Amino acid sequence: MSRFKAPSAEELARRGLNPDGTPLAGTKVRARNEDGTLKADDPSTPNVNEAWTTKLVKKKRGRPPKVKE
Repeated sequence: MSRFKAPSAEELARRGLNPDGTPLAGTKVRARNEDGTLKADDPSTPNVNEAWTTKLVKKKRGRPPKVKE
């Protein structure tokens, strides 16, 4: 028996994971090379688009912006 509890669903969501442990869905962003420039799409591969990748969206931390009345 382990003395450590399994992480709750809230803790997993805070870490960016689904309750089953898989990463949350992300947004599509342009792929970049090692030097930071945008990666071009290779026309010889019609079904795969290398110019776009999926990136995990992290929850922003900090104070929420002030609401003008």
